Amino acid sequence: MGSIIKRDCVRCGTRSVQLSAIGYSHHGDGKWEIAFACNNCSQISIYRVTSGMNLPQNNNLNFDARNGVFCEQEAILNVAKAPILDPAIPGNIAAIFDQAAKCRRLEMPDAAGAMFRKTIDISTKAVFAIDPRLADKKPAEALRVRIKALGQFKVLEEDIVELADVVAVDGNDAAHDVDPYTPEEAEALEELTVDLLDRIFVRPARIAAVRAKQIVAGQRKE
Repeated sequence: MGSIIKRDCVRCGTRSVQLSAIGYSHHGDGKWEIAFACNNCSQISIYRVTSGMNLPQNNNLNFDARNGVFCEQEAILNVAKAPILDPAIPGNIAAIFDQAAKCRRLEMPDAAGAMFRKTIDISTKAVFAIDPRLADKKPAEALRVRIKALGQFKVLEEDIVELADVVAVDGNDAAHDVDPYTPEEAEALEELTVDLLDRIFVRPARIAAVRAKQIVAGQRKE
């Protein structure tokens, strides 16, 4: 078709990139579905397009500059891949995070925020299950109380406790606040959640691996 629009690509994340139409289907009454390929990553996104024109006969159109042409992203067909997490993060936690990240990319920020909160909820319970210093401790039901306890037991450093609390409060807003959670808030919460998972699981695993290597080499005693 040769026609274009300029949008953020949900497949690769490039902002305001040109998308080129490569195919279409017509559903009657001026309703079309058009497949656009990103000029940056070449991956395809599907848009619902409303236009009274016969689009195949009007090649090389800039839909953004045409009056009477409405383009709406078909989100269900545009699920971008969630960030790949480090293997040190337990699989059940990574799976919950993956749901949250996909919800954000499907433009469902409230659902994403609630699932990011659940990611932290499950993560802080996991710490109680795997850290020998907490063998005789039972995690509190309330997330923020549990986070505070992990700081008091010196399992998490103070800056991590503060970070986890920020995520918990923001996730609560997504789940319970009357006002809609915004895409920008969901994006920021995803970044905080990734940082927190890195601090809780990834960095300790890397330190443990280096420590084990040093013990084997005789550079450190157990």
